[in-house]
Amino acid sequence: MNEEHEFNIRQIQRALRILHKSGEDIPVVFEDGIFGEETEKAVLAFQKLNNLTQNGIVDYDTWVLLMENANRYIMENAEPFPIFPYVSDEENSVLPEEEGKAIWFLQAMLIAIAEKYSGINGVELNGKNDGPTKNAVKYIHEKSGGEKTDGSLTKKTWNSVARLFNAI
Repeated sequence: MNEEHEFNIRQIQRALRILHKSGEDIPVVFEDGIFGEETEKAVLAFQKLNNLTQNGIVDYDTWVLLMENANRYIMENAEPFPIFPYVSDEENSVLPEEEGKAIWFLQAMLIAIAEKYSGINGVELNGKNDGPTKNAVKYIHEKSGGEKTDGSLTKKTWNSVARLFNAI
């Protein structure tokens, strides 16, 4: 058996295994690269569930639908992609009364934190390090043991806010 053929069998087995885990009525298959009785039974079950010709052969139509269904399940059940809005001090340091992309994310975190903790008031989503945003940053940074700050967005203030946000 050549490597390409074995790889395709493993792909089939992996897709069948994913669909088994998704709750579809497909027998469990182990990824061993061998198209044996276990794999054939799972292919037959998949074909039956999807109104395909039930012959246990992975033809073009079976292959395409099997891969589409497995990929759809993976995408629907994958962990959310993380984002990293604070890239570097150079790009994201924002002084009081300045505007910056990272401030939008900072303000969203501050608004969420304000629902759980007092001391943060009046923060609005506007992208500007205005009075309420600056005061909230100062409050959190100082309460988390940081030195006094003027409310500028720096890596230290970002980390203080992000730690508290992650804690809630």
